Amino acid sequence: MAALTAVVIGAGLRGRFTYGRYALDRPDRLRIVALSEPDPGRASAMAEEHGLPPDRVFDDWKPLLAGPALAPLAVVASGDTLHVEPALAALGRGYHLLLEKPMAPTPGECVRVVEASERAGRALQVGHVLRYAPFYERVREILASEELGELLCIDLREHVAHWHMTHSYVRGKFRNRARAAPVLLAKSCHDLDLLAWFADRPARRVASFGGLGHYRAANAPPGAPERCTDGCPVRASCPYDAVRFYLDPPEEVARGWPWSDVSPDPSRAARRRALEHGPYGRCVYRCDNDVADHQVVAVEFEGGLTASFGLHGHATHEERTLRVTGSRGELRGLLHRGVLELTRPGSLAVVRERFEASPLGHFGGDRGLLDHLTDALSRGAPGELRASGRAALEGHLIGFAAERARERGLGVCMEEFREALREETAG
Repeated sequence: MAALTAVVIGAGLRGRFTYGRYALDRPDRLRIVALSEPDPGRASAMAEEHGLPPDRVFDDWKPLLAGPALAPLAVVASGDTLHVEPALAALGRGYHLLLEKPMAPTPGECVRVVEASERAGRALQVGHVLRYAPFYERVREILASEELGELLCIDLREHVAHWHMTHSYVRGKFRNRARAAPVLLAKSCHDLDLLAWFADRPARRVASFGGLGHYRAANAPPGAPERCTDGCPVRASCPYDAVRFYLDPPEEVARGWPWSDVSPDPSRAARRRALEHGPYGRCVYRCDNDVADHQVVAVEFEGGLTASFGLHGHATHEERTLRVTGSRGELRGLLHRGVLELTRPGSLAVVRERFEASPLGHFGGDRGLLDHLTDALSRGAPGELRASGRAALEGHLIGFAAERARERGLGVCMEEFREALREETAG
């Protein structure tokens, strides 16, 4: 097949190093022909990598999308709160759309984007890459085959390592609601999407509990300064010390994430200056974060299937776990160890499967999604997309309903929630 061409909005971690890297690795499948990125350094680096002429590099998405479509596909990989306008504009210009998750920071805006894609007759592929990871593809295959009998309960957990939580959700760009979607959508949108995909039926009721328990000023050690670079008395024993975490790695390591968020220049001198003046050098107990660092979600689906999801930001290492129980068996899994185990009542036998993949590419999901998307669009079969906007919407709505339930201390009836959104978006 001929390579699919695309324009990219946002040359950050996903735009440049996931979607852009795929185009460089697989030029037979995807080719980047234009770019929008407000940061000059990021824009010039990605433009050079893809051989883009100056008239195809923009510092704003509006002129990029002002004229006729430059390619069949637009990739929107800007910040969480900056998706909606370029997504709607791209659809209006006739582009198919690959949209990073979460689709939008509010449920009404998510509905607007999905409905706009349907009105335009354009494909909307949401970046739910875990649907394309072989580990979760196998889970879905087992559940759809009814090997477990009638599904009774699903339990998913995301264990966010302390360094990841503090980097992204305490010091970083997802640290508060003014900058990003709720943490359930900013961090665990994948997991809620998997929950909805595995259940394969609408949610009826949602409840949730949690909050910001640890990364608060009240828990700061005595004498802790505003910044880790200001001579903290407990630096040697603090697991969140920014100086050690961000300055110790050599330059070749610091070119990658998460250190690339701190400074595009990987030299230690540049990183130190960034810590002294930027957000990543702050004490984790003295930031402007309001993101929950632990949260549980309970969902009742149609037919009585119950499900739970747990997020916590204090883990010693990253891990996603699952347990799905049916009337004829139980499936347990550890994503980061690549292990699935199937057992049955009354039997000591364990059927075990193993999967090899790197967490750096979402365990094969990044490449899997792009392989599938480029194939489907090249064949003119957008209806085959597994994480289409309409399919992805349910997990998003569960997340927003859970956040409402957590804030108000009341369960949410999903039909009432959906009806309120219909009225909002119709107006």
